[in-house]
Amino acid sequence: MVSISRETGAQTEARLRRVFRTSAIEWLDGAWTFVEGADAARRDDAIALIRDEGRSSALCPATGDGERFAVFRVVLPRGADDSGFVGWLASRVKASTGSGLFVICGQDSDRGGIFDYYGVPEAAAGEVRQVLDRLSRTEGLDGVVLRTVATADNSALGPDTVFCFEQRGDAITARYGGSGITDGWLAGTVDGTQVQFHYLQVQADGTVDSGRSAGEVTRLPDGRWSLTEHFTWASREGSGTNRFEE
Repeated sequence: MVSISRETGAQTEARLRRVFRTSAIEWLDGAWTFVEGADAARRDDAIALIRDEGRSSALCPATGDGERFAVFRVVLPRGADDSGFVGWLASRVKASTGSGLFVICGQDSDRGGIFDYYGVPEAAAGEVRQVLDRLSRTEGLDGVVLRTVATADNSALGPDTVFCFEQRGDAITARYGGSGITDGWLAGTVDGTQVQFHYLQVQADGTVDSGRSAGEVTRLPDGRWSLTEHFTWASREGSGTNRFEE
């Protein structure tokens, strides 16, 4: 599905995290390589055939010399707005492992539509698996998306503001945006249920604001995360309390 959507960077991040977690990830057995030339079009074991100005290449099981790749398939959920997904996943893999990847797209109407074959160097396959596994689940606040449910009168946030969290040990970061916030970032620490962080944000009118917050993260009765923050502006006068839920 090819979609056009207008959203902040944080809203894109939140949407594509949802798409990833509802996609099917399947690793193919063995190693794979590209075979070029006239024989490529006749390979029965090829999973993809590409033609470029009269020359053919096919992605086939690796049996000899040549660059070897590990290949996984992503089957996207039917009807999902997955625009930007390939670039998002490639940038995640690159940032976490240093590895690039290639992608070959196809269509399978019986499984919902578009699917992608992704190839990564065989030597990087273990690290890439770990990245995909981490993206598919949450540990602490890592990977959690929080939405605004209540704000102080002097808050710059609104009902469409979303926060996309990352956690490594006791360090937390988040990118946020929406409801008048073009882009925002926070960085801090978590100790049990207590969080402290500094934030910096750019608003739609060009105003740059900053401040610090302290608060508490808890689990709601249905298991979702909730964060109550008590903020103090550094760039202007005032303080208040906001509340967010997964």
